[in-house]
Amino acid sequence: MTDNVYPYQLWETILYSFVSSFPFMLLALYAFRGHWRFGKKATCVLVSIVLIFQMTLTQFDLFLPFADHELFNIARSVCYVVFIFAVLKAHLGKLIFTVLVLSNLGDFAVFGGRCLERFFFPEYTSLGYHFTFSLFMLLVLAAELPVVYLLVFKNICTHSETPDVSSDHEKIGSFMWRYFWLVPGVFYLIERQFFYVVGSSGTDGFSDYTNTLYLFIIDAGSVLIYRIIIQAAELYKKNTALLSENHTLSIQQLQYDSLNERLENMRRTRHDIRHHTALLREIRAGGDISALDELINMYTEENLLDQPLIYCENETVNIVLAFYSETAYKNNISLSVKADIPKKIFADKKDLAVLFGNILENASDACKEAAGERFIDFTSSYNTLPNGTHSLSLIVKNSYGTEPSAGDSGVFRSTKHAGDGIGISSVRSITEKYGGACSFAPNNGVFTVSVILYE
Repeated sequence: MTDNVYPYQLWETILYSFVSSFPFMLLALYAFRGHWRFGKKATCVLVSIVLIFQMTLTQFDLFLPFADHELFNIARSVCYVVFIFAVLKAHLGKLIFTVLVLSNLGDFAVFGGRCLERFFFPEYTSLGYHFTFSLFMLLVLAAELPVVYLLVFKNICTHSETPDVSSDHEKIGSFMWRYFWLVPGVFYLIERQFFYVVGSSGTDGFSDYTNTLYLFIIDAGSVLIYRIIIQAAELYKKNTALLSENHTLSIQQLQYDSLNERLENMRRTRHDIRHHTALLREIRAGGDISALDELINMYTEENLLDQPLIYCENETVNIVLAFYSETAYKNNISLSVKADIPKKIFADKKDLAVLFGNILENASDACKEAAGERFIDFTSSYNTLPNGTHSLSLIVKNSYGTEPSAGDSGVFRSTKHAGDGIGISSVRSITEKYGGACSFAPNNGVFTVSVILYE
């Protein structure tokens, strides 16, 4: 890149190595925050190692008389690529896309820095790595990188995603990233060819205003195309996620309607039986008909009028608990309930009915198959967090007879039909809606479900 011999200062070459590498590394790390393979300390150590390696290569390239400049350029490029792939955890196509885009941005920074140096300090233009070139290059990057981040890299990763978990729409998104990297790949080849032609004219070619303007037009057009690609990928992922969520909500609505119908029947039955029981007692009071005592006792036992009706202040949760307490009683299941849930909480009534209903229904079905002791231990509490918001926690333990088995997706298979259990999927969906967490763990004949929801 130099036409004249210039006695480079060590600090100038170090400055150039830093400017030409660290800003791009910082952009990549920030764009993929939450998707690092290592912790912050280990990542910072790797960044330092790469910077030192780049600076060392630059010294060898400039000061060794027999140095092969092209070989050193390849070594520096390979170092960047290895760093990106070693530190970031994302789809292969997405990482290739990132490497190519950053490389193209670096090309424009070189041209822009040279062009500004020629405009303000033309006498230094032929001095190669003079510190003025590094400073102007840094100025170009300060204007270029924020724009590129906002248009291209801001939404390249959804930080709420867990990189190890792959849902159906995430698999589709991964398929799209297999080919997206070809777009910056084409622009990379165009710029390589442009660099080759310009480089043959020496330093003047890199500082030429026309060449810089031409490269700016190429990069501006490419950034707009990258923006469209990122938006298309994000929109497609949101649409597929929305379809999946709508399907889950439809299932939950059916479950909620079914549960409401069953609960309404239970309330109506209780109401009718109480009136019938009162009527029978009046008949008994009018005439000593001993057979009616047996009939009254039978009604009372079969319809569980002695079962508790109040478990907590929250009406929705209480109705669900009352319903499944009768189910537990009829199937000889010992039900222990500790519920401290106030009347008004942040969770939607339908979500509460589906969440508690699914968990208790699964627990009841599992207990029915248990040969030994049948039990369900239900514990739930509503807590105030230090920041003033609230959380709802739930732990349910139950016995089971058939050992649960998990499918390829990690969701336990249903014992009622082929495929994954819909109830667990509904619980996961509601948990994610409230930014919480849930776990399902069978252990020595006891299945434990833990759920926490946040306001």
